[in-house]
This record gives sequence, C-alpha cells and structure tokens, in this order.
Amino acid sequence: MIWLLACKASVPQPTVEDAVEGIPWVSVTMDGGEDPGDHPDDRDWFPASLEVTENGVVTHSGRAGLHTRGNSSTEYDKKSYALETWDSSDEDLDVALVGLPAEEDWVLQGPYSDKTLVRNHLIYGWSHVIDRYASRIRLVELEMMGDYRGVYVAMEKIKQDSERIDLDTGDALLKRDWIEDGEVVIETATCGDELLVKWSETGVGSIEEEVSTIESELLAGDYTHVDIDSFIDHMLLVELGRNVDGYVLSTWIVLEDGVLRMGPVWDYNGALGNADYFEAWEPEGWHYSNPEFPADNPRGFCWYEALLEDDAFISRRAERWREHRASGWSDPELKADIDAAVELLGPAADRNFERWPVLGEYVWPNDEGSEDRSTHAEEVQYMTDWLMLRTAWLDSQM
Repeated sequence: MIWLLACKASVPQPTVEDAVEGIPWVSVTMDGGEDPGDHPDDRDWFPASLEVTENGVVTHSGRAGLHTRGNSSTEYDKKSYALETWDSSDEDLDVALVGLPAEEDWVLQGPYSDKTLVRNHLIYGWSHVIDRYASRIRLVELEMMGDYRGVYVAMEKIKQDSERIDLDTGDALLKRDWIEDGEVVIETATCGDELLVKWSETGVGSIEEEVSTIESELLAGDYTHVDIDSFIDHMLLVELGRNVDGYVLSTWIVLEDGVLRMGPVWDYNGALGNADYFEAWEPEGWHYSNPEFPADNPRGFCWYEALLEDDAFISRRAERWREHRASGWSDPELKADIDAAVELLGPAADRNFERWPVLGEYVWPNDEGSEDRSTHAEEVQYMTDWLMLRTAWLDSQM
C-alpha cells in the first residue's frame, strides 16, 4: 500500500472572499488552536467555533465539536471530520447547516484519493433520483484556523432521526462494516453475518432473532419480510459505480415494521473506476464476480447469493435497471449531472489542488492510470468515459 503525503503548497492562502460567488465557505476555529486531525485515533470532541458563509452572507455562526473520522482515510494528510453543532453551552443544537434540514450530527468528508472531488456527490444524487434516501450533501470549502483545507463534502450523518431515517420502537438501523471494540453486534443464525446495531430501542437479542428469522425466510425464497426493490436498487447503485466496498462494508440496512430494507448507500470515493483492486477499474463485469470477492467480509453476501439464484429476482433487477435508464440514469442525464457538479465547483477545484497537489500522483487506491492524468479535467473525463463504458456493459446484461 502506497500513501502519498502531500505537503502544503507554497501558494497564497485563499480566503472567504474567493468564494463569494461560489460554494459555501466553512470556517472553523479550534479552541486552543489544536487540530483534531493531529489526533486521528481520538474520537473525543474537540470544541470549536464555526461560521458558514454563502454568497458573501454569513448563514450560520456558533459553537461546534469536531473529531477525525474514517478508517483508511485517516492516513491521508487531508483529514475528514465528524461535526456536531452546539449551542452557547456546548450542548447539541439542531442547525440547518448549509441549507440542509436541521440536525446536530454532520460529516465533513474530504475528497483526497477522489480527484474529481465529486464521486460521493454524484452517487448520492443518483440515489435520490430513484427515490432512495442518501445523505443530503453540499460541496463546501473548508478553512481551519486560517489554513485553507480545500473542497469538502458537508453531508448528513446516517442516523435515526425524523429528518434522516425515521424509525419507531421495534425498528433497527444496522450496518455491515469493520467492527471496533465496544460495538454492539448481532450475528445472524444461518449466514453468520455480523451486523453492527447503530440504533435500536429494542433488546439486541430480539433484533438478532427477528433478522435471523427473516434471513431464514429469504434463503427459502420467501420475501414476505424483505423489500426486494430496495435490495435491487442497492445492488444497481453498487454496480453502477462498481464500488470496491460494495455489499460487505460501509453497507447500511434498515429493519422497519418487520421488513428488511437495503440502504442508504455510503462511501463511494473508491467507485466509478477509482481503485486498483477487486478489478474495480474494469468497466465490465459484476463487482460480486471478481475473484477476490467478498474478501473483506466472507459472510456479507449471503443474502444476495440466495437472491441471485432466483430467476424472478434477476428479471425484476433487469426491469428496474431499464426503468432507471429511461429516466434519471440515462447517459445524457448522468453526463449532465457530472457537468453540473464540475460547474458548481468552479475555481474551488483549482484552489483544492493548489493546497493538495496530488494530480498526476498515485494516491491509494487509485487505478493504475492515475499518474497519467495531470489535471482535474482529465480526472473528470476519465470518470465520465469509464461510466459510459460501465452503463453500456450493464445495458448488455439487462
């Protein structure tokens, strides 16, 4: 594994005045001047003051807490942060941050290996267009303690909330991912699938039992308690981007009213041709058919393995694909979305790469051609060309 360490470029520091007509500018001043990015393993909140400016107008000013977030991304020089909005007493406060629905828990994700800067922005939007919730986001520029940090994606943290994933007693928010010490985990009875319980007001044992019962039904071909279209749409999003973590990591699952539903999608920086393992650079082939899959989580594909044996599932998958291709996922719509994202970035993209000069360099897990692309425009064109080849191959299969 190769990590590129990009030092701060010797260029004039951009200021909020540079973004007057652009995307929101987020300014963070840490109490005591200590950067939480210098403590990547510390998940305690570092207190701060936060100000958001959009089109020259301050839209929010208040207290906040931050800490570094992520797994492998903590190795990057450009850190990503968890963010809480606080009141004057440093207690949680719901805020309509950058125009998104009011809440207190946020993510500032810093695209680094994704040199288009917009892969999450695009995939989450392509989830919305097929009426599947994904974190609502805004592209922003981040300044921390007077130091320009580049383009970030301000996004909703996935959680149970009336403005996010609205669940009731008896429901559960689950995740298939790396398991850290102290995490609450259930293990399904037949597949042995380990799922993190991210929210539940019901005893873990009853959630484990209910999910195991639904799993048993699914494996027997009974989909009474499974939202099949959500399983299909989730699969199509994974395959559209050929996400390296697809199905087995960064995978959210909802148990609601006794029904299992897949989603929302999460963490697509390594998608759309931007990885050099699991054959993710190849625009042809199912992600789940690559020879190493599902290396990171051998029991995490058990449900889909059963569904893929069902001709009715395969038929419905093709039908859903054609429905999406006839509307928001047509090639012209996909390319228009990419163009709109690049236009939205404007000169912020140049400022980002002045701060983080990684164009033309390999940053794990970039595809092998990354060193031949020395401009942001070339990165965007590569992604666009890859996506058109990908949709053509998926069309041929469905």
